[in-house]
Amino acid sequence: MESFLDTIWNRNLYIGIPLGAFCCSLFLLFCFFNTMRNRTIRGLRLVLTACLIWTGSVSLMRLGIFPGITFWHNFALLGLLMIPVFMYVFLFGFLEITEHDALIYIYGVLTLALVLGNARSGTILPAPELVDRADGTCVYVYHATVGTGVLTAMEIAVMIYATYLVHCKVGDNKELRKKLFPLLLGTVFILGGNLLCMLPGNVFPFDMLGSVGMAICMVYIMYKQYLFDFSYRATVGAVYFLAVIVAAIPVVTLSYNLEIVTGSLGQAAVQRLILCIALQSGWTVFVILFARKQLENILYQKQKHMLEGIRQFQDRSASILSRRELFATLHDILGDAILGCEARIFEKNSNGEGYHEAVQSGHIPLSEEEVDTICDLVKQDNMPERTVIATLRYDNQICGFIYMERMRANKLNYPEVDCIRQLANIASGSLKNIDAYERVYQVSIHDELTGLYNRTYCNRCLQKEGALGAARGFLYMDMDNFKLYNDLYGEQTGDRILKWCAEKLQENAENGKVFRVGSNEFLISVPETGSKTLVALAEKLTHAVQENDLDKPQVMQPITFSVGVAWYPELASDAPDLFQKAKRAAFYAKQNGKNRIQVYEENIDEERRNKGTGYEQVAPTVYALVAAIDAKDSFTFQHSTNVSQYAVLLAQKLGLPGDDIHTVKVAGLLHDIGKIGIPESILKKAGKLTNEEYEIMKSHVQKSIEMIHYLPNMNYVIPAVVSHHERYDGKGYPRGLKGEEIPLLGRILTVCDSFDAMTSKRSYKEALSVEYAMGELEKNKGTQFDPKAADAFIELIKEGKVPL
Repeated sequence: MESFLDTIWNRNLYIGIPLGAFCCSLFLLFCFFNTMRNRTIRGLRLVLTACLIWTGSVSLMRLGIFPGITFWHNFALLGLLMIPVFMYVFLFGFLEITEHDALIYIYGVLTLALVLGNARSGTILPAPELVDRADGTCVYVYHATVGTGVLTAMEIAVMIYATYLVHCKVGDNKELRKKLFPLLLGTVFILGGNLLCMLPGNVFPFDMLGSVGMAICMVYIMYKQYLFDFSYRATVGAVYFLAVIVAAIPVVTLSYNLEIVTGSLGQAAVQRLILCIALQSGWTVFVILFARKQLENILYQKQKHMLEGIRQFQDRSASILSRRELFATLHDILGDAILGCEARIFEKNSNGEGYHEAVQSGHIPLSEEEVDTICDLVKQDNMPERTVIATLRYDNQICGFIYMERMRANKLNYPEVDCIRQLANIASGSLKNIDAYERVYQVSIHDELTGLYNRTYCNRCLQKEGALGAARGFLYMDMDNFKLYNDLYGEQTGDRILKWCAEKLQENAENGKVFRVGSNEFLISVPETGSKTLVALAEKLTHAVQENDLDKPQVMQPITFSVGVAWYPELASDAPDLFQKAKRAAFYAKQNGKNRIQVYEENIDEERRNKGTGYEQVAPTVYALVAAIDAKDSFTFQHSTNVSQYAVLLAQKLGLPGDDIHTVKVAGLLHDIGKIGIPESILKKAGKLTNEEYEIMKSHVQKSIEMIHYLPNMNYVIPAVVSHHERYDGKGYPRGLKGEEIPLLGRILTVCDSFDAMTSKRSYKEALSVEYAMGELEKNKGTQFDPKAADAFIELIKEGKVPL
């Protein structure tokens, strides 16, 4: 006797087509198991589930399985009508169309209502008629009604409208059109197959061929258009599909032997029994899967803090550019992710030897002995049972470690240890990025030559809110005659001078910041204010660069600065304003004699004076002439620069205006320029000059005047130069002027010229002591020297303001 499955299989013509369509739908649904959960995947699963319900119900209907044709027909109709709904849920999710979601829900509810109405009345699409043929086979014939036409028109309208929305969203994106078109084509296959089934007299299951066409389109877009990862999903689908086949073998075997076991039961009873067994098996599988899912959720909840901690730390560490912030974040994440443990983070010391605790966040600090004990654990292979250590390293160098001490009874499990190590690996990568950033950042804010903060960083500090704090003072230091150093000695010497000055400023700036803000300009920012304090600091800095250290670049002229002083809040409203006022004061100092300190005042004249302009134009020529004299008489250049420097100090001491200070400075440099015309034998003579030789030597004054006449805009220094050998008692030369008939600047030069001549070594004498020179100034007041000028200069020497 044949089993009922043999009977049904032999009698059902074309039964293989719906079963094949069911297998295709089942395989594709399995392909999307164990995948990420998003709107697109959920929509596609719904489409495949609807296809599975439709094809499975049609297969069961054609097999005549209990509870009958009408039941499975209505169930198949539900799956069929939900395919377009879920297809557009998928498309709208994939294309991120959100403004028409309500239409999909309305259509879904309407479809469900139509299916329920059809199940009750059968007026929309009645169940197919089972027709027995003469050859013993049976076929199914569908009969269309008016309701069928209305339903078809509604389906077509919805398809056209949804396709229009997709078209508007895709636009001219041809690649996306290629990927989505097969899905729309598959939907058309399903609709067309069902319409062909409604043709009068048709018995072929075109609807199931439409389902196969849909499956082919789905495989095509995965394999050819790369809408999804085909190889991975095909593997998943194949494994699950094979599992279902293996699980179905006992049911198929049972169907052939059930009549032997049950005796004379009818086919209806056998069907019910097989269906009950299948349902029970399905229920058992469902319960097992549900229990497994709940167990996974419970285990996942225990690991949720760790996984979330790793994700948070990975996200936050990507934007952290500070070691301190990184370690603090890591400590907080560890405390939240690994419960019942105390986390301590250690960082290698800056000297590369030993470690120190990087984060202090409320727990009791460790003693040095405890730190040494923990650090020794890093070198051991076997660590104590209650501890876990994860090293922080990059470029094969350990830069720190995480020390986890267990405070709870149970041990750390593998996921917890793995979490600690993953966090350590993330922190190691972040440390490498932070160190690289620090190196690049330090290069970006420091001057390459001097190592000081550069102009860019200075501007950034000036623009920062609250940059000045409650009070702040600026010293703007502009190096005098820097162009001459480059012109006379070359740029390499100029660079050495800048570097040496930067070191001196850095050493003596106390608690201030030093910036290089120009080629030869520096800014010192200090938290002090007030004229007295800032001027004292400026004097300290200017004296520091005038010291004759062994490593000082050897140049003939002294290194001096014009310094501008300003402070906040009395003299400026904000940082940029303070910078400009300090710079303006330095500019004024440079235009009024150089080598001086100028406190900013509201009435500072910012315009260049003709005197300053004239001197700047001829300064290289002046130094070239003096250097030429130096080739004949090695003492002349240093003597001229000393006299110029002393004269500026004395003029300032006497309270002379800026114009006179500038004049006496230039006159000091030029007062012996005429010696270039004196024979070398007289200049370098070791013994006393004869009367004739002395007269020739005295002519250098007139020669100086003649040479100055050829320098543009420099005639204003002639009165001081021509009178620097006059005596207060009228016995000097060249004009024999007496007392205040001698220009004041000439009297100043006389004091300074005589003092330097006495304290300097010459070819015809050794240098005399400062005390002796002071005594000579005191003794010759009123005869050779102006008493006021001599007294003021002696006072400068006693105050230590004269560089010796």
